[in-house]
Amino acid sequence: MAKGSVLRPFFSLATLGAAAACALALPAPAARAVELLQFRLPLLGNNLSARVSELRSAEALWNGTSDLAELNRATDGLLADHIAVFLNHPLPRGDFHGSPMVQQIRVMLKQLIEVDDAENHAIKDGDPVQTALRQLRASGRPANLFNLLEELPGQTVTIRLDRAVPFIRRIQHHSRLVAKLIKEYPTLPAAPAEALRPGPFAVRTTVVTLPGTASHDPLEVTLVLPVGTPTLAPVVISHGLWDAPTSFLGWAQHLASHGAPVFLPRHPGSDISQQAAMLAGKVPPPKPQEFLRRPNEVKTVLDALDAGTVPGASGIKAQGVTFIGHSWGGTTALQLAGARSLPTPLWKDCANAYTPRRNLSWILQCSFLPAATDASMADPRIVRVMAVSPPQGLVFAAGLMDLKVPVLLVGGTDDFVVPVRPEAVTPFGDYPQRGNQLVLADGGTHFNLPAHTESNGGPLRALLLSWVRGQPLKNQSRVWDPKDLPLHLIPLSRPQP
Repeated sequence: MAKGSVLRPFFSLATLGAAAACALALPAPAARAVELLQFRLPLLGNNLSARVSELRSAEALWNGTSDLAELNRATDGLLADHIAVFLNHPLPRGDFHGSPMVQQIRVMLKQLIEVDDAENHAIKDGDPVQTALRQLRASGRPANLFNLLEELPGQTVTIRLDRAVPFIRRIQHHSRLVAKLIKEYPTLPAAPAEALRPGPFAVRTTVVTLPGTASHDPLEVTLVLPVGTPTLAPVVISHGLWDAPTSFLGWAQHLASHGAPVFLPRHPGSDISQQAAMLAGKVPPPKPQEFLRRPNEVKTVLDALDAGTVPGASGIKAQGVTFIGHSWGGTTALQLAGARSLPTPLWKDCANAYTPRRNLSWILQCSFLPAATDASMADPRIVRVMAVSPPQGLVFAAGLMDLKVPVLLVGGTDDFVVPVRPEAVTPFGDYPQRGNQLVLADGGTHFNLPAHTESNGGPLRALLLSWVRGQPLKNQSRVWDPKDLPLHLIPLSRPQP
């Protein structure tokens, strides 16, 4: 692994962590500003050094004398561009103490960042990163990663890439096993042109707001409806963490053009607007209660359809509904299909950064647990669900046998946010032996399976249409776009890799 490539995983994890980290009560000022960063490499314990002063600008790094400066010159300055993006990533400016998501970030960061022992002992709470976050809040300076580094106590900070690399190697190991698995199952046949192109219906898109009640706030819903009488049952699509309905308008427009009325609720407690407010210090990260609130927001949409109170959707009832969710929306799909969050000893591993079962999706899944309930949230109006890249292996570790309706589980082989082996292939083995199916998209990531409005519906559009039509998948099912990602149907009865 080249030096440049070994740095990128740390910066990615640090950015994720900093974006959800918090500023707390004020401490004593740091004893000295950090002058030197040491990146501990996985080979023989050797270090790659960088001076903090060199990170102030691309010019400073180019003219520097550290190992990192030399590496930057060797890459013709490309490394400086990447570093600038990460170091200027905004941090939230608020008091988010106690957030389970933040706690999970700290579990990981404490394993990656080490401060000089002499300075570390002088910190009352024993957490130099937390102390630096407090001091940054008090300083009034822009909240970003560079300024956070300057607030860390001591003269030298060591970034333990040697501890991050085993995590990355686990991902690579999972990827090799999945690559071997999909070779055993041929690509599904190419979809007919009728399933890939827009259908015969013109499409109308509007945004409405359902009024709030004593039990819930007003709820924004995007309606994507066929012009004329629908020929398919309703579809509800749920977005993921810090996302929005607009990311899925490609899916919705394709389905609506083929006759399905589609409804996309915006989940205000965890959408892209919530992320912006969090980074501005106005709100904390999503609360554990969002885990339960999201399914109830979907039920609010279904209730409004049954009551005839959705503007522009007169005559459309919540009957025979297909529910589709991506990422956290996929987790919501499984809840509404009947998966339960039953307590399991595995949940104790949320406190252990070294457990070999941990993956990035645990940051979110462990944050669910304070609100987890063993009660079923299944809704009889939903007759099938499609869960794309859902975090599920931890929060539903003991409750997947309770699925009540057919689930089409879809994962991308190159998804490192919700890795497909621990979060799709392995959990799928616990699904009931009735109507549930797993499709792997070869080359799929966490971000290239959804489809926005400018797309043609994305690589899953024929698969989506087939599932909404209630057509179980077979080895002969024609659902693959031959110009896009190959799709593989994995049988439920196959042995676990």
